[in-house]
Amino acid sequence: MTDKLEYEIRRGERAEALLQDELLNDALETIKQGYMEKWLDSPERDVEGRERLRLMVKTVDRLKSELQTVLDTGKIAKQTLRQRIGERLKESF
Repeated sequence: MTDKLEYEIRRGERAEALLQDELLNDALETIKQGYMEKWLDSPERDVEGRERLRLMVKTVDRLKSELQTVLDTGKIAKQTLRQRIGERLKESF
């Protein structure tokens, strides 16, 4: 069980690094802005194309959301591991 917690902690730490990475955030924002500009410039009659662009924008947001979920899971795993270590220390005294 500790191995799973440690795995989640490592993933959370990596997600945090990615979420704080300026280059990655700039790239995602540039991609999102490009999709939004194409969507705004697209003809209203191109419903299918506009819908694809909307979904692409949502995909960028979904990526960030998934990284945040991994980060949050890692934080919870870290708290759980600390709690278990604290309980074991109390039991040893």
